[in-house]
Amino acid sequence: MVYTFGGPRVSSITIQVAATLVANLGILNTGMMIGFPSVLLPPLLKVGPGLHISFDQATWLSSISFISAPVGCVVAGPMIDRVGRRRGLVLLNLTFIAGWLPSAVFPLSLPALYVGRICSGIGAGAAPSACSIYTAEVAAVYLRTALVLITPLMLSVGAVITYLWAMLYQESWSEVSWFGLSVTSMSLVLTLLLPESPMWLLNRGHAEKALQALQRLRGASGPEQVKEELDSFSSRASDKQQKTSWLSNFKHLRKPQVDFTNRAGIQGEAHYVAMCIAIVRMVSILIFTWVSNVFGSRNPAVFFGVIMTASMTMLTVNVSGLLVLPQWLIGALVLVYVYAGSTSFTNIMLSMLGEVFPTEVRGFASGITTGLGFTTSFVATKLYPIFVTEFEAYFVFLFFTIFGAAGTLYIYFFLPETHGKTLLEIEDHFKGVQTTGTKL
Repeated sequence: MVYTFGGPRVSSITIQVAATLVANLGILNTGMMIGFPSVLLPPLLKVGPGLHISFDQATWLSSISFISAPVGCVVAGPMIDRVGRRRGLVLLNLTFIAGWLPSAVFPLSLPALYVGRICSGIGAGAAPSACSIYTAEVAAVYLRTALVLITPLMLSVGAVITYLWAMLYQESWSEVSWFGLSVTSMSLVLTLLLPESPMWLLNRGHAEKALQALQRLRGASGPEQVKEELDSFSSRASDKQQKTSWLSNFKHLRKPQVDFTNRAGIQGEAHYVAMCIAIVRMVSILIFTWVSNVFGSRNPAVFFGVIMTASMTMLTVNVSGLLVLPQWLIGALVLVYVYAGSTSFTNIMLSMLGEVFPTEVRGFASGITTGLGFTTSFVATKLYPIFVTEFEAYFVFLFFTIFGAAGTLYIYFFLPETHGKTLLEIEDHFKGVQTTGTKL
């Protein structure tokens, strides 16, 4: 026997980790898409032979993916609810292939670069919903807190890969595109080997297929080894099938970072600054994975939200001229701000995306949520240069400080604790149903 409901064995853990890593290769592509302008834009803005673009065209190449991303968010949600979680991941990989192919085959064509960035943006918009929902639904309760954090981790790893490439190899965006295309093709092949989400299958009335999928995911040699877990899914699936439609349940429901550091008072080569920020984000996820397994998600999120707001307050005071801080302290405050902000907001959002919505609207609601996030990213990317030009940097930093404090207060008052809870218990919490012995 390799699995028991009360006592997981190594084989079960290995299978779930492997399935999660394969499913989240789409998020790796998203991180590479966000970091791709750092490889693409510098050579295109230089004077010399080859393709060159204006500053305005460069800003559109950088931000156009954030325009198309909400399209992917809105489409991906209903799509994965309808066709299934695994098929949704397959379609996600095909979208990223369409994104990398134009810039790999036609690297000196500006229209091809635009098309590639638009397709990559659609894939990036679809990835958070597709990857996080599959992860949350296939992971056992004892592993879910750790596994859902693989999603933001892969996002940071993808960004680090492109920033590292930009730092070591200049003017090589076609090679990055071929690398991204290779990763996506490998992801497509591996995704075809994944089992479908048992919860989605049960919700569609495919009990036998759900049993087989759960056995594969838990490394079980017989149905009796997963019977208790499957029964907990089945009882809720029966209730869902009595509903008329998902709509009746709806009520239950990168960026200009281098300029930012310069405005804060740090002077450094752009690639190194971007690389340091990306590494700090990745480290924050690794540490938060351990912290959340020990202390849960909610309390660390509040704590790091306070740290983020405090560090931004110090940077704001420094920018205002009221207090002059040394370079090393400014650098430390920026890294603390990035680390704490990534922990309290980015990691929490991506890790809980597949947990907090009901099964029948999980794809749709997650798509709307990520769509709002990408829309905000586009607005921030386009407006930041205007704001720092039209207004003093002090007011921009003060704006960040105020919204950081407001976001931390929102987490404190409204974010539930999901660590150690089943998806059904989390759903009951938002419906106002108190499960015996369970408090979120």
